[in-house]
Amino acid sequence: MTKETHSSGGYLIAALTFSAFSNVYLENFNTLYKLMLFFIYFQFANLGSLLPDLDTRKSYMSKKWPHLSKFISKRTKHRGFTHSLLFLLILSELLKLIVLIGDKNIILICSAYGMFLGYASHILLDIFTYEGVDLFFPLGFNFKLSRLKTSSKGERYFNKVLKFISINLIFYNLYYLLNIKI
Repeated sequence: MTKETHSSGGYLIAALTFSAFSNVYLENFNTLYKLMLFFIYFQFANLGSLLPDLDTRKSYMSKKWPHLSKFISKRTKHRGFTHSLLFLLILSELLKLIVLIGDKNIILICSAYGMFLGYASHILLDIFTYEGVDLFFPLGFNFKLSRLKTSSKGERYFNKVLKFISINLIFYNLYYLLNIKI
């Protein structure tokens, strides 16, 4: 999948989960602070949706962080370890640790949840590509559910659908968050 499709997927998963997240974590904050946390949640979901491709030097994130990408890509193949459930588990534990060290700061909580969900969306979307992912690393089993080719017409259409749904859900979440009365 392309950067654009992964970004749309990150925003979509954030939009699908924000209402439940808000009910659990954001009840006691004023509207302006909730709005700021909304944007943090969504931006970290977007960031998380792009991070798994640090394992290839051609990706958008690899160009932003070339030294980290070089380190990762020399040690793992593309869509291998960084696209696995094992890495997702390690990431969740690291994010939990950051939240605990930060004394459960709400900004860190929003960032961590957004990052984790965005990262998971990336792996889920890559499962639908022709190349698949090494979901159960280190077992070496390539897991795929579809034959969608990266940068194909099919992917561009799929991205448009994701983007359309995401935008509508983001507006719904803003409406819900701001408690707008019509």
